[in-house]
Amino acid sequence: MSRRLRAFKRWMKSQGFVYSDALEFVDSIDSGISVRALCDLKEGDLVATIPKSSCLTIRTSGISSVIEDAGLGGFLGLAMALMYERSLGAASPWEGYLQLLPERECVPLVWSLEEVDTLLVGTELHKIIIEDKKFLYEDWKEYIEPLIQSRPLEIDPNSFGIEQYFSAKSLIASRSFQIDGYHGSDDDIDTDIFYAFDDEKPSVKNFTNTSVGDPIGTLEMVVVKEVEAGGEVFNTYGSMGNAALLHRYGFTELENPYNIVNIDLYLVLSWFSSSYSNRYVRTRLGLWRKLNYSGCSSQNSEYFEVSSDGEPQMELLILLYIFLSENIYQKLDSVVDSLIEANEDDKMIKLLELIKTDCEHKLEDFREVLLTDNVCQALISLADVRESLYGLTSLQEDISRLLNCCELMESKLYHSLVLRVGERKILAKLRAYARNHFRAVKRRRVRKSARRC
Repeated sequence: MSRRLRAFKRWMKSQGFVYSDALEFVDSIDSGISVRALCDLKEGDLVATIPKSSCLTIRTSGISSVIEDAGLGGFLGLAMALMYERSLGAASPWEGYLQLLPERECVPLVWSLEEVDTLLVGTELHKIIIEDKKFLYEDWKEYIEPLIQSRPLEIDPNSFGIEQYFSAKSLIASRSFQIDGYHGSDDDIDTDIFYAFDDEKPSVKNFTNTSVGDPIGTLEMVVVKEVEAGGEVFNTYGSMGNAALLHRYGFTELENPYNIVNIDLYLVLSWFSSSYSNRYVRTRLGLWRKLNYSGCSSQNSEYFEVSSDGEPQMELLILLYIFLSENIYQKLDSVVDSLIEANEDDKMIKLLELIKTDCEHKLEDFREVLLTDNVCQALISLADVRESLYGLTSLQEDISRLLNCCELMESKLYHSLVLRVGERKILAKLRAYARNHFRAVKRRRVRKSARRC
């Protein structure tokens, strides 16, 4: 057993941790600290009990009074607490745990701007990471730097520099979770607690809070998926696509079933603007808005999701249908005031009535009705435009680069390629989805024509 692992186990014992004899800690040069099951673990098994007092939070940190007096909550206050405890070295009550941590986690937040622009271009993370870097620097400049300069703290101010802040944020992002209101919370984030018993991949274990709001209560670690003897025991991060995993935890999963691709609203409108007048685009978008439709939103961006199977978000199909059917636009425009307060089903039923197709459609057929020739062609074109953001390399070239990339030696390149390949495969599925429906529409027309004859 390594020296740092022995120190960590001594620290856990001193803090009152209780963990199952079925767990074994392993320290590997390649993968770091991991936890293995010595026997089969079943769903519901309690494998550890942890005192809340052992969690590094704003309230438990030695600098809590300074943080609370400054009104710093959420990740700002937690980053301050972590930087302070790390600056204490062996004097910190959390030294047994902190000595296990890397200087920083290799999440895109701490990559250079050149690496972000080169490796993440076109992906869901590119603009997000650039904005994150900007916002975090502004937070440090506005809150952390003045606090350190104005407070006579008996520590090295260099421990709270911008690089240390980014490092702390990268560690918090990958290892934090919420306990209760006492230890601090922020409505804008879900990372209020920095916990000392955390792995770095999706897994099969989870925490339950046995005494919400009680600062001297405990946490329980419970198995949520069976683990065979000898298998690694991971912390569960939920159902996340690779963009979210890489953003927060610094890793990706091959063939991740939760992957999605976003198509920004501005990209859709720009595509329409290349063929239609500004007035045409503005009026159709306005009608769509009046019907209380919108895309998803994040960091001042509005977008439509394409699921892992290539199926586009319904709101995008409705927008395309309104844009590409002049007849339906005119009819909807004449009745829009009566639909503003209508629920989603009623709006769909009204649209079906306005379309007046040859056969009667049920509400569950609404998506099929929207997938006209023009809408299918628009989806294919939008997929092509979205794919162009990745640059000149093809999907096959990216796959080839990924197959020849070493995850351990080239982790940034490897995970960025996994992200790119996953997203581009979804765009390929979106094209196939549109083409298949386009062919289906043609077949239906041929059958109807034959019946008339």
